[in-house]
Amino acid sequence: MTETILRLLTRLSEAGDDAILPGELAAPFFGPVFDRLLAKRIVVEQAPLSDWEVCDACECGLPFRPIRKVGDAFRAECPFDHRQDIELTKDDLRVFRIGAAALASVIGAAAGFGAAPELAAENVWHLGDTPSGRAVFLAMEPAALTGDGIIASLRQAAQGADITILAPKLPPETAQRHQDAGFHLVETLAVLIPASDGLGVAIDVAALAPVPLAPVLRVRRATAEVQWDSRSVILSRQIFPVFERLLEKAMSRDQVASGAHVEGTTAREAKDLIRELRDAFKAAGFTDAESKALIMTVRGRGYRLGVVAADIVVED
Repeated sequence: MTETILRLLTRLSEAGDDAILPGELAAPFFGPVFDRLLAKRIVVEQAPLSDWEVCDACECGLPFRPIRKVGDAFRAECPFDHRQDIELTKDDLRVFRIGAAALASVIGAAAGFGAAPELAAENVWHLGDTPSGRAVFLAMEPAALTGDGIIASLRQAAQGADITILAPKLPPETAQRHQDAGFHLVETLAVLIPASDGLGVAIDVAALAPVPLAPVLRVRRATAEVQWDSRSVILSRQIFPVFERLLEKAMSRDQVASGAHVEGTTAREAKDLIRELRDAFKAAGFTDAESKALIMTVRGRGYRLGVVAADIVVED
């Protein structure tokens, strides 16, 4: 995919507070669009560089090598071997700090959100809500999603809405934690596509919602029938109350049913009840993976349906 200046800034911003744009990377983008970035403080120019990194495997002992002006050019000189000198231009010495909040505003605008983003947690912004009511958050750096209170903070900011998080690629354990919480993770660079207008990027709002497992999950209480993906299963009267507990939670703000909540239907352990529920779906022709995708385990918390409330129809 074509590297635009805003895609580059998004990629570099993964470094967090240390995120900078070196002049050598910025130079190909200098022009009217870059000037707009400066005016909006998406990039903020810093003092020019006065030193350069030392040669690879150099034994000079210097922490850096000074930059010397030579006529209209500049040179980072190696004290041991002048063949290792680096010729530099004035643009090479320029350096820019990336303004995370301003960049978040541009990404929000690219997704069609008109209002300015609101800070929901440290380095995590609430960009807005999609037309379907999904709350969309943006994290510039993976570290922003690792704090102990981050899940609770996002739930509070979402005010009961389903949640999508735009973020860099996360470590597996961090990604799993947010997925277990019912959050939909989207890699920002995967949906940030070049556009010919404005600042040159756009996000298709459809990419911010998960692909539904099936168009509709239909539940008929009178017959204890569950229809999903053009297939149906009639649950026994002993196991249907367990499904109803999950259904009740799926339609509420907190979509996870604790083990105790599941066990409230009988004296049996939750893990056994969930296994029997999944087995009923497998007996009706669903694969093991499909049954676990519909009846999900949320590590450390309990169980939830893998279908959002908007895709559930209940008939009494």
